[in-house]
Amino acid sequence: MATGESRQPERPWGPAEVREVLRKRGLRYSRPRRVILGYLSEQDRHVSAEGLYLALRQRGDDLSLSTVYLNLRVLAEAGLVREFDGANGEALYDSNPSEHYHVVCPETGEVRDVTLPWVNGQPLASFLKEYVERETGWEIDEPHVSLTGRAPAARADGVD
Repeated sequence: MATGESRQPERPWGPAEVREVLRKRGLRYSRPRRVILGYLSEQDRHVSAEGLYLALRQRGDDLSLSTVYLNLRVLAEAGLVREFDGANGEALYDSNPSEHYHVVCPETGEVRDVTLPWVNGQPLASFLKEYVERETGWEIDEPHVSLTGRAPAARADGVD
């Protein structure tokens, strides 16, 4: 792919795959995990633990806030959801676990998915890792790209 091109994120997890991923980590596909993943899989979501807790309560799912926090952390570590920093530094969880970036507006808190860009035939993170290693001699573990900017709504409202 040429510079600037991107690929569309995929959703690789069905119930059987979720069970297998958890089983390989010695974890169960428990009721709280099923409820959380069920809610997140309904549509693309970027949600905090507190926001998820309140949404689940409103739907009648009785999970404690600590259960939501604990299970989101486990699901993120298993690669079934993605964790990233929101506008205020708060952890947000993405229902789309595929590799992609986020752009976050500090004024509005809006979050947008950005498909994974490719540079010279490789994903941006791989390209960046190789470039920095070549330029510095350092061994890079994993590059993390953080994108912030003003959302169209923030610009339209005259927020600077």
